[in-house]
Amino acid sequence: MDRRDFPIRLRDFLTRHLYLLAILTVLLLSLLALLAMNALRQRLIDQTQVLVTDREARYHFVLIAEQTDSPYWQEVYAGAQAAAAEVDAVVELAGPKSFSTDQTAEQIRIAAAARLDGIATCVVDTDLTLQAINQAVQDQIPVVTLEYDAAESLRQCFVGVNSYDLGQTFGRLVADKNPLGEIIILVSEDPQRASLSENQIVAGLQDYLARYPSLTLNSLEINRDSAFSAEQAIRDLLVKDQQTVRAIISLNVGDTLRVVEALVDDGRASTVSVLGYQENPDVLEYIQSGLIQAVIASDPYQIGYDSIQALAEIKTNNRTSDYIPSDLVTIDATNVDAYLRGANQ
Repeated sequence: MDRRDFPIRLRDFLTRHLYLLAILTVLLLSLLALLAMNALRQRLIDQTQVLVTDREARYHFVLIAEQTDSPYWQEVYAGAQAAAAEVDAVVELAGPKSFSTDQTAEQIRIAAAARLDGIATCVVDTDLTLQAINQAVQDQIPVVTLEYDAAESLRQCFVGVNSYDLGQTFGRLVADKNPLGEIIILVSEDPQRASLSENQIVAGLQDYLARYPSLTLNSLEINRDSAFSAEQAIRDLLVKDQQTVRAIISLNVGDTLRVVEALVDDGRASTVSVLGYQENPDVLEYIQSGLIQAVIASDPYQIGYDSIQALAEIKTNNRTSDYIPSDLVTIDATNVDAYLRGANQ
């Protein structure tokens, strides 16, 4: 055969068998898709099997945390374990090690697929979490929300603080020290993270400060996907409003620490009051040194304890309280030493 004829013969072969090649390509893509689906299915099965570890107890619950390795959620889990021991239950801790907007809903779905006896969960992304909660309850699995609520969902109970009261308490603390000036509250830039609880905090703060016309309240939107973005937004605020800002209110520990660092670097730590929600050892030390005026804290241990007790009551009596309040404690210079001793033990 003349080698010059080979390209022509190959082209004729491909033309005649183009349909067959198309069929083979579709089959190959279908096989790859099937392998990917099997891999995903196996991952979900593996996660479900991690949850189903001990069926000897009467009940098997799961606590879904916003961030499993944070001191706050570890304390919530400690309270949950204590309650589980009293009601003949085991409780698993689930959730991401670092903040994630989509992990909560996925963990709820995994727990529901495992047919656990109850779910105590945080609420991060309101829309996604609400859908997952509703589906779990419709599948006859009780759900209790804690710390932040999804009041529009089918959840049977909320354990946590009254957000409006929290805002009112912030207002009182601000007004006691700052007779005039601008008050800044840090809020989420992402509307999906701007939960009903955050809006209620702002409403309580606004209503309290309405009686003080010399104080003005403004919000600063924070992108919490990046610590650098949050810190830069705070620094930009200080550059823009060099004289008017008298207090900054933060609703999470990370933002509170970034506010302090920015104020220290800007040389305004003594002129701008810092108030925060929740504490850790660093926050307590800043209160002791005067860099933070005060923080308001709930009792994470009690929240975890009450959430498991509520799930057990639902399983036993088919009902529980719709709302179990958590007390608010103000930590400032008058009582911070006692908290520091507890944190260092």
